[in-house]
Amino acid sequence: MFAPSRKKRKTDVGRFRTDRKLKSQIQLPRRGLRVGVVLPAPGDGGVGKAMFALSEALAARGHRVDLLLLRQYGCRIEFPAGARLFTVRGLRRPVNVAPALQGVRPAAALRPGPLPVAREWLALRFRYPEARVSLRTARDAFAVGAYAHTARPAVLVSAGADANLAALLGSHDAKVPVAATLHVGVAEDTTPTRALYLRARAVVGVSRGVAGQAADMLGLDPDRVRAIYNGVRPADIRRRSAEPPDHPWFLDGGPPVILSVGRFAPQKDHPTLVEAFVCLRRRRAARLVVMGASAARDRRALRAHALRLGVGEDVDAVDFDANPFRYMRRAAVFALSSRWEGLGMVLLESLACGAPVVSTDAPFGPAEILGGGRWGALVPVGDADALAAALGRVLSGERPAAAELRARAAEFGMDRMADAYESLIAQIAAEEEA
Repeated sequence: MFAPSRKKRKTDVGRFRTDRKLKSQIQLPRRGLRVGVVLPAPGDGGVGKAMFALSEALAARGHRVDLLLLRQYGCRIEFPAGARLFTVRGLRRPVNVAPALQGVRPAAALRPGPLPVAREWLALRFRYPEARVSLRTARDAFAVGAYAHTARPAVLVSAGADANLAALLGSHDAKVPVAATLHVGVAEDTTPTRALYLRARAVVGVSRGVAGQAADMLGLDPDRVRAIYNGVRPADIRRRSAEPPDHPWFLDGGPPVILSVGRFAPQKDHPTLVEAFVCLRRRRAARLVVMGASAARDRRALRAHALRLGVGEDVDAVDFDANPFRYMRRAAVFALSSRWEGLGMVLLESLACGAPVVSTDAPFGPAEILGGGRWGALVPVGDADALAAALGRVLSGERPAAAELRARAAEFGMDRMADAYESLIAQIAAEEEA
């Protein structure tokens, strides 16, 4: 499928139309292992931050890291030092390139044309009829296949459902092993993707709960499933948290501020958080700031919801900040109201800032991070009254010492994450050579 045709020009890679001199661009000195990291988009959430940080850590250890981005939007974190960028471009020119990519010149921009993508789509639908492959997925798989066929990475590490699908489909004929990472729980309907995940050389869950559920629901061999926690850099977080915040509520000496950081999406269940704040405000003065990447209309909708409930003057919804740690450090309490989480990176970041935490006991990560309630309160999902009561207790002084919270965050350090992935990648590479 990926065998090059003799009739093709030298600027082609197999049957893929790519940027000129792609083959020469991927040739680097032989050192370490070549690792391809496939992401659906950079993103401001935990997936993008964790995989960017992992890419930088692996590059610092001497590995040759290629970052293949299927989309180019929405990221405000810095592009990982030492990694090379490969982008996928469709028929339309990107109109909102992510800030992290500005000034970063791609090693190659993969441009699959409409006819090859259509043929790929038909072939994939025939090979995997249960996978419900869309044209966009076919384009992504085609691009991953072009990269894998040319760069020949030792392993492809994919992150998130879309990237996992593209990597597992696109790597088939290139015969490049895939370590697919799951950052949330597996959906109830696993039939369309089960056969594909069975082809993964390894499946990584970002928490023990995610890994266990994946093994059960996808019918995977437990020896091929690992739990590897996403890592944080506590020292870097503490350094950045010293910067002054821009929001006046964190500086005016007014009522204590409850902070929540997360994109405006049903998963984060911000309406329940606002309802809990209403219950809390009946008993004491406080303010609530919800921070997350979103459209302006989403922030207006949350403010309007708070206004309808009579607490509009004490609730603010703001866009994502590239340095949320300066707000976490000064928050009276950090609140997470999610319905589900694979891990919950913002909890680790808050602990690293020494901020007390109240979280829903969402599947799967919060309970694992907070030790079942030892390092932060856990409340039932969707229970506004319980969330309000827990917030009130923390504001009254029932909280672990800040030093204990920072020590807990240090247990999820980036070095441990990089060690675990490096070991997994080396194992897969050794199995390929055997």
